[in-house]
Amino acid sequence: MTDIASGGLHFDGVTKTFASRSLSVAALSDFSLQVAEGEFVALLGPSGCGKSTALRLAAGLEQPDAGQLTVAGASPHQIVAARGLGVAFQDNALLPWLSVRRNVELPFKLAGRPVDRHRVDELIELVGLSDFARHRPRQLSGGMRQRVSIARSLVLSPRVLLLDEPFGALDAVTRHRLNVELARILDNERTTTLLVTHSVEEAVFLADRVAVMTGRPGRVKRIADVPFGRHRDRTTQADPRFQALVADLTLLLDADLARGANT
Repeated sequence: MTDIASGGLHFDGVTKTFASRSLSVAALSDFSLQVAEGEFVALLGPSGCGKSTALRLAAGLEQPDAGQLTVAGASPHQIVAARGLGVAFQDNALLPWLSVRRNVELPFKLAGRPVDRHRVDELIELVGLSDFARHRPRQLSGGMRQRVSIARSLVLSPRVLLLDEPFGALDAVTRHRLNVELARILDNERTTTLLVTHSVEEAVFLADRVAVMTGRPGRVKRIADVPFGRHRDRTTQADPRFQALVADLTLLLDADLARGANT
C-alpha cells in the first residue's frame, strides 16, 4: 500500500447532512479516506450513498458538518484558489463557441496567467486530438469531448484531480477505449486522483486502490488493493486476478443493495 503523504487527499470522520424544512438526509457519516500523493483511488457504492457528495466536498462546493478534509495539505477553498485542483464531470461543460485549443487554454485565462502553449499542445497531443485542435465541441463525438475535458482539467498541472463519472454517458465500447486512454494519460501525469464511478470494471482497471462505500449515510466499509502496475492495456481485463477482484467487489455491492431492499 502506498504511504500517505501530506500532498494527498484526506477525509477524516467527515459528516454531511442536507436539510430542508421538511426533510433531513444524512449523505455521509464518519467518512474517512486517505489518497496518497500521486495515487489513484476509485470510489464505488450504491446509488445515493454519497460518492458525489464526497467529491463536491473535496472541490469546495459543499462544506462538511463535522470532521476534517484536506486537499494537498490545504483546505479545499485554499487549493481551489491556488488553482491546484482539476475537476472533470460527466457533463464535460465545454464552451461551445470555443475550439478544442481555446477550451484547453481556458484555465490559464481564468487564473489570469499567460497561456503555456507548449503545455496546451502537449495535452492535446496526449489525449489524441492534435488533428482536431481547431474544431468546436459540436464537431466532436461524445468521447472526444470528454478527452478535451480531461485535458483541460490537467492543463494547470493540478495537485489533485477529481473525476465524477467522466465517461458515464458513453456507450460501453467507447467507455472501455477511453478507460485505456485515461490510464495512459494519468500514468504520464501522476496526479493524485479520486474517481467516482458506478462501474466496478472501470474502478479496478484504473485505480491503485478501490474504496467501497456503504449505503446512505455513506462511509467506507472496505478498501481493496489492485494487483497491477499503472501500465494497463486491453489485456488486463483478461487477467484472472482482475476478474476475481471484479467479482468480489460486485458481490460486496450486491450484498449491500440486498440489505437495503430488506430494510
